[in-house]
Parts: sequence; structure tokens; C-alpha cells
Amino acid sequence: MAKAKALPKGVLNSRQMLNKISKEPDSLGLLLLYGTEDYMTDGAVSMLKKACLGPGAEDMDFALLDTRTGDKFDMGKLEELISMPPWMSPKRLIVVKQSGLPNRELTEKDLEILKNIPSSAVVAFFEDSADSRKKAFKAFLQYGTVASMNGFEDNELIGWISNRFGKENLRIGFDAANSMASRCSGNMMELVNEINKLTLYCQSKGYTEITPEIVELCCPADLSGKIFDIMDACGSGNANIALGTLDKLIANKEPLVKIRASIAGHIKALIMAKEAGNPGVLVDRTGMNDFRAKKLCSQARSFEMKELIKLYLAAADSDSDFKHGLIDERYSLEIVLVKASAFGGNRAV
Repeated sequence: MAKAKALPKGVLNSRQMLNKISKEPDSLGLLLLYGTEDYMTDGAVSMLKKACLGPGAEDMDFALLDTRTGDKFDMGKLEELISMPPWMSPKRLIVVKQSGLPNRELTEKDLEILKNIPSSAVVAFFEDSADSRKKAFKAFLQYGTVASMNGFEDNELIGWISNRFGKENLRIGFDAANSMASRCSGNMMELVNEINKLTLYCQSKGYTEITPEIVELCCPADLSGKIFDIMDACGSGNANIALGTLDKLIANKEPLVKIRASIAGHIKALIMAKEAGNPGVLVDRTGMNDFRAKKLCSQARSFEMKELIKLYLAAADSDSDFKHGLIDERYSLEIVLVKASAFGGNRAV
């Protein structure tokens, strides 16, 4: 499992934030929740509504400011909303989506508004990303609560999958759960859909355990996971395993054109991971989720940057040679994998 990346000092992770909403609703005021995992952010909004709003009071005591609809964020509008007391709820809830405020330079007036959120209101900003170096970010930390909502860490994700099945009286082992996470690239909304599908399948068959074979039968093909396996083998200098995994993909009728594009795309992603240096920077630059970013950064350590660039150029050259009829399509893939294994073998123990 990949190590959890360190969050900026004072920033909560998604699990801590959801626990805070659930167990300490009275402590909520100004919130900044950032990340690209929609399942986590949608869940946070639902929990905030439950914690803040009275029964049937959403029309009266809830407001949404969403710049994705085309309206520019207006700090004056926010000030107006928080000045209105709740009508039928413990607290008035204002949700602000994609304002860009945490990444902007704030005026003294802006800071005063953020500093003086009344106890009768909860203002929750939801952003795809936030720069911890900005003065605005530090203001959110000083005056409220900040959390990274990029999903669970690897070990937590496997446990979460197991718990979801457990609620349906189904068991799942580590290998099957890890395979599901890989097939969905850690995307929790996709995982929810696959969990629901597997649950219905097993209940219809009378099964009580989700096995790797059932995952293989019902879930999307794990091409991404197999490409990771191939490059892991290359990184350790084992061309036989890399080529053997390629053989299995071809035997399972995976289109060669798709494999070729996936390998080239994976090498490009490894270059970005190598340049980023750590998963946090890679997530910020590309918007990919933590699960994939951690795996890429870990794998990129098996190669030097100049080697990855050479591999990417080799993939492009072999692709061109195949399209011009100079070499066989399968051979064009094998050339790249053998070269990658030679680079990895230089450091393999």
C-alpha cells in the first residue's frame, strides 16, 4: 500500500471531516472542502443538510451559490445571505461551489466577512483545488475548518469496500476488493455502482462471498491494472513477466490498439509523476485521484526521467512504424516493453 501523503498543517482528511460534521455540528461555521472526489463532497453536502436544517426547511434555510452555472461569485451576496437568520432550522446553510476564492487575493473586507460568520450560519466552500500557500487558504484555516476530500487512503478504501458489502451480508477478501479499486481507479462513485451491481448479482445467485472470479466476471476489464502490472515487471527488469502479461491480455481479446494507446498514455503519466515528485503535486496538476497518483509516483521511482522520455519516444516511433506497415503490431508493443525492462534491470537487485 502507498503511504498517505501529508496534508498541510491543520487540514483534515475526508474521514475526519465527515466525523466532525456528524459528531460536532455545533462547531461548524466557515468550511473549506477541496478535492475532486464527487462521492465525498456530495456526501458532505448531504450530511451538512442533515446537521443544519430542520425537517422540510431546505427551501427556507438553504442557499447554493454555484459558479458552474455561469454566475460569478459575489462576496456581497454571501454577506447578505449570512446576515439572514434561519427560519425553521438550527443553522442556516450556505454552500458555495467553485468560487475560486481560496486561490485569490482577498481584500480586507473579504477577510472580515470570512472572520465573522455568525453562529447562526454554516458557510461551506467546495473547490476542486486549493493552494495552501495563498493568504486566502490560511484565512480559512485561521477562521474555520479546512479538509481535503480526495477520497480514502488505500487501506481505508479497501476497508470501505468491505464494509459496504458487509451491510448486505456479503464478504469480500483483500484481493477481490483491491481488484475492484484498481478497475475503478479508486473512483468512489464508480465503485458504488460496481458494488451495487455485484450485490444484486450475488443475491440473485445466492452467493455470500465476492471472489476475484466474480469481480472478473461482472466488473469492467482491468486494463489499467494490467498495464500497471506490466510496467511493474519492466521496472524490476523482468521482461518475461511483462511479455507474459501482454500475452494474457491479447489472449483475452483485448484490442491491440487499445493496449498500445494505454501503454503510451501510462508512460506519459509516469513522466508527469516523475516530474511532480509526489502524489500531492501530481493530483494538484492533473486532477487525478489520490489512488492513481500514489501508484504512479511509486512506480516512477523505478525509472530515471531520461529513460521515461526515451520510452515515450520509442512508443511513438514503434506506433508510427506499425501504422506505416514497417513492423507487426504486436512486435511494436514488445519492443517498448523490452526496452523498459532493460532500463529497470539496470537497478534491479
